[in-house]
Amino acid sequence: MNDSTKKRILFVDDEPLVLNGLQRTLRKMRDVWDITFASSAAEALAILDHNPMDVIISDMKMPEMDGSQLLAEVKQRHPHIVRLILSGHVEQETTIQSIQFAHQCLSKPCDVELLKQTLAKLFSLRDILSDDSIKKIVSQIESLPSLPSIYTEIMAEMRSDDPSIENVGAIIERDLSMTAKILQVVNSVFFGLPQRIDTPRQAVMLLGLESIKSLVLSVKIFSEFSQNEYSWFNIDALFNHSISVSTYAKAIVNSEKMHQDLINYSLMAGLLHDLGKLILATNFKDTYQQVLSESRNSDHKLWELEHATFGTSHAEIGAYLMGLWNLENPIIEAIAFHHCPSKSVSPQLGLLTAVHVANALDHEEDFPLDQESDLPYDAEYLDRLGVSDRITEWRRVCKEYTERNA
Repeated sequence: MNDSTKKRILFVDDEPLVLNGLQRTLRKMRDVWDITFASSAAEALAILDHNPMDVIISDMKMPEMDGSQLLAEVKQRHPHIVRLILSGHVEQETTIQSIQFAHQCLSKPCDVELLKQTLAKLFSLRDILSDDSIKKIVSQIESLPSLPSIYTEIMAEMRSDDPSIENVGAIIERDLSMTAKILQVVNSVFFGLPQRIDTPRQAVMLLGLESIKSLVLSVKIFSEFSQNEYSWFNIDALFNHSISVSTYAKAIVNSEKMHQDLINYSLMAGLLHDLGKLILATNFKDTYQQVLSESRNSDHKLWELEHATFGTSHAEIGAYLMGLWNLENPIIEAIAFHHCPSKSVSPQLGLLTAVHVANALDHEEDFPLDQESDLPYDAEYLDRLGVSDRITEWRRVCKEYTERNA
């Protein structure tokens, strides 16, 4: 394999034994990874100033400048670099507070196989997305959002030996704005719950941990967006659309009796499928405002205009970020190709199908059962899967859902 195709990884740890161990265990990966080691934050920053890297993996506890401070510097100086942090159990509280600087946190001592899997998953985005176009636009973005700390806390609780609904509810309740928004969403018609929910604990109990996890992540991301500063961008409309797509996708996945994992993923994929629009709006304000205006006043699709302007679209940008956050590949794929699923290599009916169809259905003014939709379904993709004749049935399933919860 050419050196130019290798992923460049910088490991940082002040313990020589740890670095020596990593060198030994990762030696067989040198055919695909170009690995560099640094024994201090200062050395790491010096290396980055002269050698481009794709990933930095830092220990949390180091003298002079700890891992959190190092990644904060890297985020500012080299925002395109993927940032991972390693932390021991005693440092968990500090890690949660500093997660804003890291895209992913791994426990220390880190299982080498888990590290390989995590990095392989991050790097697999090359195979899913148009690498050149994504890198070009990401290099112009001031900084990509980092995984919210409240989401990290909930994930840590869910992965504990004895995950507790009470604990997850308590984590949410500490954030008053998050609590208010979660209760607003779960009491809306989208969820159609039989009773009013008054606390996050009730919400977790009725919706389940997977649904709450997805809601917390999406609500936190949307809440960071200042509607006052971007009056030209209707954030409420986008959030409501995302909720609709997530519930329709879940209805389709259920109707096709897909695997339970895909039912869990459907909510997350639907909620975050348009996340890239927020990234474009906040980082390319004037340009994206013009793109949105042109899409409203022409027959061109928004994602096509985005491609013409940026070389990529909100779909690929959102998927790229989800990859950095180590979300599951079906979610990344569904977000990346929700407008043009025929570009995907997936050969079967799955989450991508559900999100693609759900997105189109939600843009319909109503759900006509006696005529074909003129919305941009990917006919080639649906024909290849042999499910073109299922559109009417899926439309009926979603219509019944909205009527049931109205």
